[in-house]
Amino acid sequence: MSRIDHDEGMPLADIWPMLAISIRTPAVELFVPGQDTLELLARLAARGIYDPQNQYLPRTPVGGWEDVESPEAERRFLRYYWAAFADWRPERWNLILGARVGDCVVGVQEIGAQHFALTRTVSTGSWVGQQFQGAGHGKAMRDAVLHLAFDGMGAERADTAAWITNEASLGVSRAIGYQDNGTTTRAAGGKRVEQVNLTLRRSDWSPSPEGCVVTGLSRNAFEMLGLGSTSA
Repeated sequence: MSRIDHDEGMPLADIWPMLAISIRTPAVELFVPGQDTLELLARLAARGIYDPQNQYLPRTPVGGWEDVESPEAERRFLRYYWAAFADWRPERWNLILGARVGDCVVGVQEIGAQHFALTRTVSTGSWVGQQFQGAGHGKAMRDAVLHLAFDGMGAERADTAAWITNEASLGVSRAIGYQDNGTTTRAAGGKRVEQVNLTLRRSDWSPSPEGCVVTGLSRNAFEMLGLGSTSA
């Protein structure tokens, strides 16, 4: 008979506390996807996504699922998602959250940082499934993740970026209060493309007047975010 350890029933979130993080607003819920939701997101990504160019995140993305067929597209998304957890370090991390509106999973919101305890700077990126675009979900997702960054984690600055041709994404950022912060020339699809960089300072952030609830920022979660055992 095998030995049963007394901690065998410990929830996985007790071991990996980032799994318990969620942000809920009247418009959207951001959460770490479980197995069933991860399947939905993989299939949603494979059908086409909003703003897949995530070069502005602090870790080099391994996406690229938008230019291949199913099931390789779903596999690439899953590899990208799992790699974020596999590569997690307190000094460099990227949290990938699912976005749910009502009963529908509509996309992904990411937030990442390097040496956050020192820089107090995060970077964000997101995408919305094609069938859910144009309904304001992208702005709702950004509002929610900024609550996590500024209110929950004590960030002082949030950076983002978008292709110069991506008016929808740029419009969301500027409507929230981001300021342009120069451009970066990148290669995409064999062409030169200008990326617009934007920054939002905590002092310029206007929290949504509607209720927002952030859960899961435990002492152990702060340690994984590189903040030691104290809250932000």
